[in-house]
Amino acid sequence: MNTLGHTLERDRKQVEEALAALQAHTGIGGVTNAVEVLPGRSYVVDARIDLHVENETHHYLVECKSFIDRKAQVEQVRRQFSDLGTEGVLVAPYLSRELAEYCRKIGQQFIDTHGNAYLRGPGLFVFVSGERQEDKQRTPRASKGIANAASLRVALALLGAPHLVNATFKNIAAAAGVSLGTANNTIDELARRGYLINKGSAQQRKLLEPMRLLDEWAINYPSVLRPKLLRRRFSPPDREWWMQESLADCAAVWGGEVAAHALTNYLKPATQAIYVRADKVDDTTRQLVKHHRLRPDPNGSVELLEKFWHSDLETRPGIAPPIVVYAELLALLDPRTYETADLIKEKWIDPTFG
Repeated sequence: MNTLGHTLERDRKQVEEALAALQAHTGIGGVTNAVEVLPGRSYVVDARIDLHVENETHHYLVECKSFIDRKAQVEQVRRQFSDLGTEGVLVAPYLSRELAEYCRKIGQQFIDTHGNAYLRGPGLFVFVSGERQEDKQRTPRASKGIANAASLRVALALLGAPHLVNATFKNIAAAAGVSLGTANNTIDELARRGYLINKGSAQQRKLLEPMRLLDEWAINYPSVLRPKLLRRRFSPPDREWWMQESLADCAAVWGGEVAAHALTNYLKPATQAIYVRADKVDDTTRQLVKHHRLRPDPNGSVELLEKFWHSDLETRPGIAPPIVVYAELLALLDPRTYETADLIKEKWIDPTFG
């Protein structure tokens, strides 16, 4: 069975196990149905289920996740279903009490294989959290995949410059700023997980699901790679100081909300992130502190970070790659930034993949 086949089989078993747990805890029965590809949509759901409640049948699309431990993952699923304009259920091995409460807060329905659930509809309301079957075999955590800093660098290079998928490992490693072994291992792992085809020669490689890879990158970047970057925070005396700073004389580019403002002219920045070339961090920090009277503040709105990508990935001069900006906006978990993130994805990221 190929990688995709293994994934589909795993998802099917997970859905069936979650439906069995739901029936055991609530008496609500359910069945799975064939997936229908929605016209004009690049995103394909993992399954369809029908839930039977008394004389009513509730129809849902399903998104399966092999491991959920962050609110950002739940929010990403909610956004996917919102884009489809339909009701959807998240199915996972286990959701903690905190994540179950968060699902209810944002209106994302879910069921897990331990019997926890949040479902609501005409004549239907279910909320179960905190269930954990101690005698149930613990579901193994999913493979790390691109959930380590070096692999995230490789994935960003492939997403930002898709032609690199057909480059040599040496060139991929150079573009991502990682070792040759890391580039090789990451390509193998992405192929194993069904994100790309890797049939020996570089010219036979092909990205299969760039949007799903983008989603995973956006979820992992804020918690895995970003915290490892050299970072410094400051507070400015003038909230609009960034409007007078072009960074033209600095080895730096804007990220976060200022970059989003530049790319869309839609968002008024409340925070300012600046990515600085590693060998120029001290010089650039002194320059900005002097010109704008920035003062050190661990909770300040200005953040200087080490730049970790090759300049070729920058779509506009002085602006971080759109994928980085997109991930930063989603990580804020702020409705104010979600719409801007969608605009960046639509205008600056989607065209990269046709």
